Amino acid sequence: MRKRTYLPMILFVILLASLVGIYFILDYGIVGVEKSTEVSRIQSVNAPVKVHYMDIGQGDSIFMEVNGKNILIDAGEEEHAATIIEYLKTYDVEKLDLVFLTHPHEDHIGGMGDVLSAFEIGEFYAPDKDLVTRSFIRMTRALEEKNIPRKILKGGMEFAFGESVTLQILSPNRDSYLNPNNYSPIMRLVVGTNAFLFTGDAEELVENEVIRTGMQLKSDVLKSPHHGSKTSSSKAFLDKVDPAYIVVTSGLGNDHNLPSPEILERYESIGARTLLTEEMGSIVFAANGKEVIPLTN
Repeated sequence: MRKRTYLPMILFVILLASLVGIYFILDYGIVGVEKSTEVSRIQSVNAPVKVHYMDIGQGDSIFMEVNGKNILIDAGEEEHAATIIEYLKTYDVEKLDLVFLTHPHEDHIGGMGDVLSAFEIGEFYAPDKDLVTRSFIRMTRALEEKNIPRKILKGGMEFAFGESVTLQILSPNRDSYLNPNNYSPIMRLVVGTNAFLFTGDAEELVENEVIRTGMQLKSDVLKSPHHGSKTSSSKAFLDKVDPAYIVVTSGLGNDHNLPSPEILERYESIGARTLLTEEMGSIVFAANGKEVIPLTN
């Protein structure tokens, strides 16, 4: 009886595995850190500021590259931590120079403890509001383990990142609010004549407070307050911001039914282009001080 040989099949499997391996090395880079052609393309853009609105489902996490400094606002829910860490590592982040927590709700604080543990941290800021949850405890322990003080974030603060690049903290302007959402700082990143406005889950109450301060709000890109909820995005506020783009951080089919169709119509009525992470994935902009450039389709 003729002996069956499996050598050709074995050689075929080895060849196929080699080709797959080469593909992943070329397209994703070092094993464990995804380096796609899209990431390489975004990294190749020469601009002093890039802002990444990460797609993590129903939650906020925004990464900013500002004149060589790495800044993070929020870290989604606990289940989002691995996605955020992987995203940051694809952009070669080893240190987060500034980390901001807008407020202690789960879809903003949940992944913060793990993210803080994964990177070298410079400074950490949060409003003066605690909610003692498991996520809050994990975050506090991570800060203690790294001996990083929690600094209080208040309206009127400002961070400078070289000539013509500043991060202005416009709120909170009270010692206390009934709703934790309203501790969310409204922050304006100014890059020459460009600006980005970050809002956390701030509601109309805070929008009106910031309007009354008389501070400049005009911005090219607005992060939709409270994921496009009807609690926020008042007409008066939108008129002051007058954005060309509005980014909504939302998860497909989320339990809160956000963004609100009424708010999306309001965005359309002011002529802004509305971008949803649930439709587009992570959304990235570059700014050079003269123009804001969308880097994702």
